[in-house]
Amino acid sequence: MLVRLDYPQTFNNLIENILTQDFAPRHSHPAIDIAEYENESIVVAELPGVKKDELRITFENDVLTVAGERKPYEMPRDGRVLLNEMRLREFSRSIEFPHAIDGDKISADLQNGILKIVVPKAESARPRTIEVK
Repeated sequence: MLVRLDYPQTFNNLIENILTQDFAPRHSHPAIDIAEYENESIVVAELPGVKKDELRITFENDVLTVAGERKPYEMPRDGRVLLNEMRLREFSRSIEFPHAIDGDKISADLQNGILKIVVPKAESARPRTIEVK
């Protein structure tokens, strides 16, 4: 029995199947930067496409957690999807600071997909000058 392989079409189908598979994990971690200053730490996270109501920020047991969900946009129905990486993504990132935190004064702001969290140090963790008598 002779089987003929239609090389270009078979190769194109293989590539299309590979590119449209869901290889990305359901959970992902946003990129973050953390900077420590004298009286506070600043956490900056990249969250493109995330809205405020899709975001949860908690501070519990001295751990700051940023979690949420990025919802996908509606895929066009009249075209063939060649690559689909922008799907539903849950994310979570937890940070434990090396100093005491004043949890009641933590503030957060989300603008243009950039989340900025100001994490004030507790009075006991702030540097102080001790006067010699």
